[in-house]
Amino acid sequence: MFKNGFSLGSIQAVAVLYLIVWTISPPLQVDLIYRLIALSCAAIWAVIWFIRENPVTLGKEQIGAIFFLIAVMIVVYFEKYDVSSLIKQIGLIMLVMCFIMTYFYDDKWHELSGIVPIVLILLTIWNFKTFQILIEDHTIARLLVRDDETTYQFLKQGIGGYSLIYPQVCICPAIFAWVYKAFKHNKFYFVVGVAWAYTYVRLLELAGYSIALFGSAIGLVLLIFYKGKNAVPALIVTILAFVGVMAAILYIVPFREWILETFDGMAVARKVNDLVSTSESGVTGDSIQVRITAYSASLTDIFKYPIIGSLWRESGGGHSAVLDIISKYGWLGGYALVMMFYHVPMHYKHHFKDQFITKAANATLVTLMFVSILDSFNYSFTCMILIVASLLFEDIIKWTGAERT
Repeated sequence: MFKNGFSLGSIQAVAVLYLIVWTISPPLQVDLIYRLIALSCAAIWAVIWFIRENPVTLGKEQIGAIFFLIAVMIVVYFEKYDVSSLIKQIGLIMLVMCFIMTYFYDDKWHELSGIVPIVLILLTIWNFKTFQILIEDHTIARLLVRDDETTYQFLKQGIGGYSLIYPQVCICPAIFAWVYKAFKHNKFYFVVGVAWAYTYVRLLELAGYSIALFGSAIGLVLLIFYKGKNAVPALIVTILAFVGVMAAILYIVPFREWILETFDGMAVARKVNDLVSTSESGVTGDSIQVRITAYSASLTDIFKYPIIGSLWRESGGGHSAVLDIISKYGWLGGYALVMMFYHVPMHYKHHFKDQFITKAANATLVTLMFVSILDSFNYSFTCMILIVASLLFEDIIKWTGAERT
């Protein structure tokens, strides 16, 4: 990052590194001060961007993202008449900022070289701390994914939940692809990647989050075996497979018993019992039933406010990023934001003619779509799915020698 000395680009690199670490760090999620520092880093980056790129040039996608952000901020301010309400829009602010960064760094990713191993080392530490406490008490797995003050005691110890696990799930195929290529090209990176993979798998195994488990598994399978150029068939098969597995657990007793016996005493077995209990009793307090209710709430808002969305009503179910965004911002705003979510794998899939890049991009895209359709997003996802994912692909391109089309 600093091989050319301390420069404006280096200051931007430090700002980007803080934003990434802030989004995935459990301790930095607790106090408001860290959020304000993140906003300051984003502002510093933007100021230097204007200094370094004068005049500033933007594509229509980036201009659209900026205008959309401004529109949302204006609506929120006039609805609340409160500056603190604007700060609460940090997820959208960071998404647009990171989207602009991918455009700015398109030919400057070398300025951020070295960030990936730093991120993976930190993730390894936090993954390890989290699965260690889950070994001691597995019942806190559900508590960790709550977005309230009850989780602060864990976050301050570097023990994460939703904001730690799911951003990793979204880009895990890209990370696995990076680790695979690092074996031949950078042994230190490979060791770092293997350490991350061990703690990541252990964390998923002990936490037992069904979408995280299935999304990671299908992402790895697609990375290894899928050779198609179109991600849509793979996504359809993935969703059908997920539904099929859920149905098999419910209605094929031998299959269910095999899973329960194989994963006896583990989080996977508890999740299976959870699913069966929901089917048989219909208890509304159950997590799966709550999720279904949330999807229905978002769909209701989409049909009620299809054009302008229900932004001022703060509605939506809260369990599907795609459905929640469309219900909140309408179809136009929803399309704009979803395209930001999927930008990185789509970019590398279409702009680099290399079979391995295509496989990694498709696997990442399908995993990202799967998680975003069936689960919610917050600010913790933005840097991982836009900046870290881009850096992973840039390293892979450098190692494979893939050429831009």
